[in-house]
Amino acid sequence: MTERTRLVRALSTAKPASIAELALAVGIGEPAVKQYLLELEADGLQFQVTASPGYQLGLAVDPMEEVHLKSALTTRGFPFVDQVVLLDTVDSTSNWLTRQAGNSELHGQVCISEFQSAGRGRRGRSWRGSPYRNLMLSMGWRFCKGAAQLGGLSLSIGLALAARLRELGAGKVGLKWPNDLFASGEKLGGVLVELNSSADKEACAIIGIGLNFDEPSLASLDTGQAVTDLASQIKGPLPQRTELIAYVLADLVRALERFDNRGFIPDQPGWNALDIFSGKQVYSVTKGERISGRGEGVDARGYYRVRRGDGSIAAVVAGEVSLSLEDPITAVQEGSA
Repeated sequence: MTERTRLVRALSTAKPASIAELALAVGIGEPAVKQYLLELEADGLQFQVTASPGYQLGLAVDPMEEVHLKSALTTRGFPFVDQVVLLDTVDSTSNWLTRQAGNSELHGQVCISEFQSAGRGRRGRSWRGSPYRNLMLSMGWRFCKGAAQLGGLSLSIGLALAARLRELGAGKVGLKWPNDLFASGEKLGGVLVELNSSADKEACAIIGIGLNFDEPSLASLDTGQAVTDLASQIKGPLPQRTELIAYVLADLVRALERFDNRGFIPDQPGWNALDIFSGKQVYSVTKGERISGRGEGVDARGYYRVRRGDGSIAAVVAGEVSLSLEDPITAVQEGSA
Protein backbone atom coordinates (compact mmCIF):
# COMPACT_ATOMS: atom_id res chain seq x y z
CA MET A 1 0.00 0.00 0.00
CA THR A 2 1.41 3.39 -1.00
CA GLU A 3 1.97 6.31 1.35
CA ARG A 4 -0.84 8.19 -0.36
CA THR A 5 -3.29 5.33 0.15
CA ARG A 6 -2.25 4.97 3.80
CA LEU A 7 -2.89 8.69 4.25
CA VAL A 8 -6.38 8.35 2.77
CA ARG A 9 -7.08 5.48 5.18
CA ALA A 10 -5.92 7.67 8.08
CA LEU A 11 -8.41 10.41 7.19
CA SER A 12 -11.80 10.30 8.87
CA THR A 13 -15.31 11.59 8.26
CA ALA A 14 -15.90 11.85 12.03
CA LYS A 15 -13.29 14.38 13.16
CA PRO A 16 -10.50 16.49 11.66
CA ALA A 17 -6.87 15.46 11.97
CA SER A 18 -3.89 17.81 11.97
CA ILE A 19 -0.91 17.50 9.66
CA ALA A 20 1.16 16.30 12.60
CA GLU A 21 -1.40 13.65 13.57
CA LEU A 22 -1.62 12.39 10.01
CA ALA A 23 2.17 12.28 9.66
CA LEU A 24 2.40 10.19 12.82
CA ALA A 25 -0.40 7.85 11.73
CA VAL A 26 1.11 7.24 8.28
CA GLY A 27 4.75 7.25 9.34
CA ILE A 28 5.93 9.94 6.91
CA GLY A 29 7.09 13.54 7.26
CA GLU A 30 4.77 16.50 7.50
CA PRO A 31 5.93 18.02 4.15
CA ALA A 32 4.98 14.77 2.40
CA VAL A 33 1.56 14.81 4.09
CA LYS A 34 0.97 18.38 2.92
CA GLN A 35 1.95 17.49 -0.64
CA TYR A 36 -0.30 14.41 -0.75
CA LEU A 37 -3.23 16.39 0.66
CA LEU A 38 -2.79 19.04 -2.04
CA GLU A 39 -2.71 16.33 -4.71
CA LEU A 40 -5.77 14.58 -3.32
CA GLU A 41 -7.75 17.80 -3.17
CA ALA A 42 -6.75 18.65 -6.75
CA ASP A 43 -7.79 15.15 -7.85
CA GLY A 44 -11.27 15.66 -6.42
CA LEU A 45 -11.19 14.06 -2.97
CA GLN A 46 -13.81 15.94 -0.98
CA PHE A 47 -12.84 17.47 2.36
CA GLN A 48 -15.28 18.84 4.89
CA VAL A 49 -15.01 22.43 6.09
CA THR A 50 -14.95 22.41 9.90
CA ALA A 51 -14.50 24.91 12.70
CA SER A 52 -11.51 22.97 14.00
CA PRO A 53 -8.18 23.06 12.15
CA GLY A 54 -7.19 19.95 10.28
CA TYR A 55 -8.45 17.68 7.53
CA GLN A 56 -11.71 15.73 7.60
CA LEU A 57 -13.25 13.81 4.72
CA GLY A 58 -16.55 15.06 3.37
CA LEU A 59 -17.46 11.60 2.08
CA ALA A 60 -16.14 8.22 3.19
CA VAL A 61 -13.86 6.39 0.77
CA ASP A 62 -12.57 2.83 0.83
CA PRO A 63 -9.28 2.38 -1.04
CA MET A 64 -8.81 -1.09 -2.47
CA GLU A 65 -6.21 -3.42 -0.98
CA GLU A 66 -4.19 -5.55 -3.36
CA VAL A 67 -4.38 -8.67 -1.20
CA HIS A 68 -8.20 -8.50 -1.10
CA LEU A 69 -8.39 -7.73 -4.81
CA LYS A 70 -6.23 -10.69 -5.79
CA SER A 71 -8.15 -12.98 -3.45
CA ALA A 72 -11.40 -11.96 -5.14
CA LEU A 73 -9.85 -12.49 -8.58
CA THR A 74 -8.69 -15.96 -7.58
CA THR A 75 -12.16 -16.81 -6.29
CA ARG A 76 -13.73 -15.78 -9.62
CA GLY A 77 -11.26 -17.89 -11.59
CA PHE A 78 -9.32 -15.05 -13.22
CA PRO A 79 -6.25 -16.76 -14.74
CA PHE A 80 -3.79 -13.85 -14.69
CA VAL A 81 -3.81 -12.81 -11.03
CA ASP A 82 -0.02 -12.46 -10.88
CA GLN A 83 -0.13 -9.97 -13.77
CA VAL A 84 -2.47 -7.52 -12.03
CA VAL A 85 -1.08 -4.18 -10.86
CA LEU A 86 -3.06 -1.88 -8.55
CA LEU A 87 -1.99 1.77 -8.65
CA ASP A 88 -3.07 4.66 -6.49
CA THR A 89 -2.90 7.19 -9.32
CA VAL A 90 -1.84 7.21 -12.97
CA ASP A 91 -2.32 9.33 -16.07
CA SER A 92 -4.24 6.52 -17.79
CA THR A 93 -4.34 2.79 -17.18
CA SER A 94 -4.15 2.21 -20.94
CA ASN A 95 -1.16 4.53 -21.21
CA TRP A 96 0.53 2.63 -18.39
CA LEU A 97 0.09 -0.66 -20.23
CA THR A 98 1.33 0.89 -23.46
CA ARG A 99 4.52 1.95 -21.70
CA GLN A 100 5.06 -1.66 -20.59
CA ALA A 101 4.78 -2.98 -24.14
CA GLY A 102 8.49 -2.71 -24.82
CA ASN A 103 9.44 -4.52 -21.63
CA SER A 104 7.09 -7.48 -21.40
CA GLU A 105 4.31 -9.54 -22.93
CA LEU A 106 1.05 -7.63 -22.51
CA HIS A 107 -1.26 -10.64 -22.81
CA GLY A 108 -3.19 -10.90 -19.55
CA GLN A 109 -1.57 -7.86 -17.95
CA VAL A 110 -4.00 -5.66 -16.04
CA CYS A 111 -3.59 -2.14 -14.70
CA ILE A 112 -6.16 -0.91 -12.17
CA SER A 113 -6.01 2.56 -10.70
CA GLU A 114 -7.88 4.44 -8.01
CA PHE A 115 -7.54 7.65 -9.99
CA GLN A 116 -6.70 8.70 -13.55
CA SER A 117 -5.45 12.20 -14.23
CA ALA A 118 -5.80 11.79 -18.00
CA GLY A 119 -8.30 9.00 -18.55
CA ARG A 120 -9.64 8.84 -22.08
CA GLY A 121 -13.01 8.18 -23.58
CA ARG A 122 -14.09 7.84 -27.18
CA ARG A 123 -13.13 10.62 -29.64
CA GLY A 124 -10.53 12.00 -27.22
CA ARG A 125 -12.91 13.03 -24.44
CA SER A 126 -11.48 13.06 -20.94
CA TRP A 127 -12.72 10.58 -18.36
CA ARG A 128 -11.81 11.81 -14.89
CA GLY A 129 -13.88 10.56 -11.97
CA SER A 130 -13.35 11.11 -8.25
CA PRO A 131 -10.58 9.04 -6.63
CA TYR A 132 -11.48 5.82 -4.78
CA ARG A 133 -15.06 5.80 -6.03
CA ASN A 134 -15.03 4.29 -9.54
CA LEU A 135 -13.69 1.44 -11.65
CA MET A 136 -10.79 2.33 -13.95
CA LEU A 137 -8.80 -0.49 -15.52
CA SER A 138 -7.12 -1.71 -18.68
CA MET A 139 -6.11 -5.17 -19.87
CA GLY A 140 -3.78 -6.37 -22.59
CA TRP A 141 -4.81 -9.22 -24.89
CA ARG A 142 -3.18 -10.95 -27.86
CA PHE A 143 -5.55 -12.37 -30.49
CA CYS A 144 -4.85 -15.20 -32.88
CA LYS A 145 -6.12 -13.08 -35.76
CA GLY A 146 -5.32 -9.74 -37.35
CA ALA A 147 -6.91 -6.39 -36.64
CA ALA A 148 -9.07 -6.68 -39.76
CA GLN A 149 -10.90 -9.61 -38.14
CA LEU A 150 -11.71 -7.81 -34.89
CA GLY A 151 -14.84 -5.97 -36.00
CA GLY A 152 -17.37 -5.92 -33.18
CA LEU A 153 -14.79 -6.47 -30.41
CA SER A 154 -15.86 -3.47 -28.32
CA LEU A 155 -19.49 -4.58 -28.74
CA SER A 156 -18.77 -8.05 -27.34
CA ILE A 157 -16.93 -6.52 -24.39
CA GLY A 158 -19.77 -4.08 -23.74
CA LEU A 159 -22.30 -6.91 -23.82
CA ALA A 160 -20.31 -8.91 -21.24
CA LEU A 161 -20.19 -5.88 -18.94
CA ALA A 162 -23.88 -5.06 -19.37
CA ALA A 163 -24.93 -8.65 -18.69
CA ARG A 164 -22.94 -8.71 -15.45
CA LEU A 165 -24.26 -5.37 -14.23
CA ARG A 166 -27.85 -6.38 -14.96
CA GLU A 167 -27.31 -9.62 -13.04
CA LEU A 168 -26.00 -7.60 -10.08
CA GLY A 169 -29.18 -5.52 -9.99
CA ALA A 170 -28.72 -2.71 -12.49
CA GLY A 171 -31.65 -3.88 -14.59
CA LYS A 172 -31.88 -0.75 -16.76
CA VAL A 173 -28.39 -1.05 -18.25
CA GLY A 174 -28.34 -0.92 -22.05
CA LEU A 175 -25.79 -0.47 -24.82
CA LYS A 176 -25.10 2.55 -27.02
CA TRP A 177 -23.20 1.81 -30.20
CA PRO A 178 -20.31 1.37 -30.42
CA ASN A 179 -18.83 1.24 -26.92
CA ASP A 180 -20.91 2.89 -24.19
CA LEU A 181 -23.01 1.53 -21.35
CA PHE A 182 -26.13 3.54 -20.55
CA ALA A 183 -28.77 3.29 -17.84
CA SER A 184 -31.97 5.31 -17.56
CA GLY A 185 -30.87 7.36 -20.57
CA GLU A 186 -27.54 8.37 -19.01
CA LYS A 187 -23.97 7.20 -19.53
CA LEU A 188 -22.77 4.66 -16.98
CA GLY A 189 -19.45 3.66 -18.47
CA GLY A 190 -17.53 2.86 -21.58
CA VAL A 191 -15.03 0.65 -23.37
CA LEU A 192 -12.01 1.89 -25.31
CA VAL A 193 -10.11 -0.65 -27.45
CA GLU A 194 -6.72 0.29 -28.87
CA LEU A 195 -5.05 -2.07 -31.35
CA ASN A 196 -1.35 -2.38 -32.08
CA SER A 197 -1.06 -4.60 -35.11
CA SER A 198 -1.07 -4.80 -38.87
CA ALA A 199 -4.28 -5.97 -40.46
CA ASP A 200 -3.13 -9.54 -41.18
CA LYS A 201 -0.95 -10.50 -38.20
CA GLU A 202 -1.75 -11.37 -34.60
CA ALA A 203 -3.32 -8.32 -33.02
CA CYS A 204 -2.51 -7.03 -29.57
CA ALA A 205 -5.26 -4.98 -27.93
CA ILE A 206 -5.31 -2.76 -24.88
CA ILE A 207 -8.85 -2.71 -23.54
CA GLY A 208 -9.78 0.18 -21.27
CA ILE A 209 -12.91 0.04 -19.12
CA GLY A 210 -14.38 2.84 -17.04
CA LEU A 211 -17.47 2.50 -14.86
CA ASN A 212 -19.03 5.12 -12.62
CA PHE A 213 -19.46 3.28 -9.34
CA ASP A 214 -20.45 5.76 -6.64
CA GLU A 215 -19.51 9.13 -8.11
CA PRO A 216 -20.33 12.28 -6.09
CA SER A 217 -19.40 14.63 -8.95
CA LEU A 218 -21.49 13.27 -11.82
CA ALA A 219 -22.41 16.73 -13.07
CA SER A 220 -18.77 17.72 -13.56
CA LEU A 221 -17.61 14.69 -15.58
CA ASP A 222 -16.60 15.84 -19.06
CA THR A 223 -18.45 13.27 -21.14
CA GLY A 224 -20.55 15.63 -23.25
CA GLN A 225 -23.75 13.97 -22.01
CA ALA A 226 -25.75 13.15 -18.89
CA VAL A 227 -24.09 10.52 -16.68
CA THR A 228 -25.15 8.13 -13.93
CA ASP A 229 -23.47 5.63 -11.61
CA LEU A 230 -24.14 2.16 -10.22
CA ALA A 231 -25.14 3.58 -6.85
CA SER A 232 -28.06 5.25 -8.63
CA GLN A 233 -29.01 2.13 -10.58
CA ILE A 234 -28.68 -0.81 -8.19
CA LYS A 235 -31.46 -1.29 -5.68
CA GLY A 236 -30.06 -2.41 -2.35
CA PRO A 237 -26.42 -2.63 -1.24
CA LEU A 238 -23.65 -2.10 -3.76
CA PRO A 239 -21.08 -4.85 -4.25
CA GLN A 240 -17.58 -3.98 -3.10
CA ARG A 241 -15.43 -2.54 -5.86
CA THR A 242 -12.92 -5.37 -5.49
CA GLU A 243 -15.72 -7.91 -6.00
CA LEU A 244 -17.08 -6.05 -9.02
CA ILE A 245 -13.64 -5.82 -10.62
CA ALA A 246 -13.16 -9.56 -10.08
CA TYR A 247 -16.47 -10.25 -11.83
CA VAL A 248 -15.63 -7.85 -14.66
CA LEU A 249 -12.16 -9.26 -15.34
CA ALA A 250 -13.29 -12.89 -15.20
CA ASP A 251 -16.16 -12.09 -17.58
CA LEU A 252 -13.80 -10.15 -19.82
CA VAL A 253 -11.44 -13.11 -20.23
CA ARG A 254 -14.33 -15.39 -21.19
CA ALA A 255 -15.65 -12.83 -23.66
CA LEU A 256 -12.22 -12.35 -25.27
CA GLU A 257 -11.57 -16.08 -25.57
CA ARG A 258 -14.98 -16.59 -27.18
CA PHE A 259 -14.43 -13.67 -29.54
CA ASP A 260 -11.02 -14.98 -30.58
CA ASN A 261 -12.60 -18.33 -31.45
CA ARG A 262 -15.94 -17.28 -32.92
CA GLY A 263 -15.93 -13.53 -33.55
CA PHE A 264 -18.86 -11.21 -32.90
CA ILE A 265 -21.66 -13.26 -34.49
CA PRO A 266 -22.61 -15.22 -31.30
CA ASP A 267 -23.00 -11.90 -29.44
CA GLN A 268 -25.04 -10.11 -32.11
CA PRO A 269 -28.52 -11.11 -30.79
CA GLY A 270 -27.61 -10.30 -27.19
CA TRP A 271 -26.19 -6.90 -28.14
CA ASN A 272 -29.26 -6.00 -30.21
CA ALA A 273 -31.54 -6.96 -27.32
CA LEU A 274 -29.88 -4.22 -25.22
CA ASP A 275 -29.56 -1.58 -27.98
CA ILE A 276 -30.88 1.70 -26.55
CA PHE A 277 -31.43 3.10 -30.06
CA SER A 278 -33.51 0.20 -31.37
CA GLY A 279 -36.64 1.49 -33.09
CA LYS A 280 -35.76 5.13 -32.42
CA GLN A 281 -35.02 7.91 -34.84
CA VAL A 282 -31.27 8.33 -35.08
CA TYR A 283 -28.73 10.13 -37.20
CA SER A 284 -25.05 9.92 -38.00
CA VAL A 285 -22.58 11.82 -40.09
CA THR A 286 -19.81 9.97 -41.91
CA LYS A 287 -17.48 11.30 -44.61
CA GLY A 288 -19.64 14.40 -44.87
CA GLU A 289 -22.84 12.41 -45.49
CA ARG A 290 -25.70 12.73 -43.04
CA ILE A 291 -27.66 9.52 -42.50
CA SER A 292 -30.95 9.55 -40.63
CA GLY A 293 -33.60 6.94 -40.02
CA ARG A 294 -34.70 4.29 -37.54
CA GLY A 295 -32.13 2.37 -35.51
CA GLU A 296 -32.17 -1.36 -36.23
CA GLY A 297 -29.24 -2.69 -34.20
CA VAL A 298 -25.98 -4.11 -35.53
CA ASP A 299 -25.21 -6.58 -38.28
CA ALA A 300 -22.87 -9.57 -38.05
CA ARG A 301 -19.86 -7.30 -38.62
CA GLY A 302 -20.78 -4.96 -35.77
CA TYR A 303 -21.86 -2.14 -38.11
CA TYR A 304 -24.87 -0.17 -36.96
CA ARG A 305 -27.93 -0.36 -39.20
CA VAL A 306 -30.08 2.69 -39.93
CA ARG A 307 -33.24 2.21 -41.97
CA ARG A 308 -33.85 5.29 -44.06
CA GLY A 309 -37.26 6.66 -44.88
CA ASP A 310 -37.19 5.01 -48.33
CA GLY A 311 -36.70 1.57 -46.72
CA SER A 312 -33.02 1.18 -47.58
CA ILE A 313 -30.51 0.33 -44.85
CA ALA A 314 -27.29 2.24 -44.25
CA ALA A 315 -24.50 0.45 -42.38
CA VAL A 316 -22.55 2.78 -40.07
CA VAL A 317 -18.95 1.74 -39.38
CA ALA A 318 -17.47 2.07 -35.86
CA GLY A 319 -14.73 4.64 -35.54
CA GLU A 320 -15.93 6.82 -38.43
CA VAL A 321 -19.09 8.34 -37.03
CA SER A 322 -20.96 9.39 -33.95
CA LEU A 323 -24.42 8.03 -33.45
CA SER A 324 -27.02 9.66 -31.25
CA LEU A 325 -30.70 10.44 -31.03
CA GLU A 326 -32.10 12.70 -33.73
CA ASP A 327 -31.22 16.34 -33.17
CA PRO A 328 -34.64 17.94 -32.44
CA ILE A 329 -33.54 21.29 -33.92
CA THR A 330 -32.44 19.64 -37.15
CA ALA A 331 -35.65 17.61 -37.22
CA VAL A 332 -37.75 20.77 -36.91
CA GLN A 333 -35.77 22.50 -39.67
CA GLU A 334 -36.17 19.53 -42.00
CA GLY A 335 -39.89 19.30 -41.25
CA SER A 336 -40.44 22.97 -42.16
CA ALA A 337 -38.33 22.92 -45.33
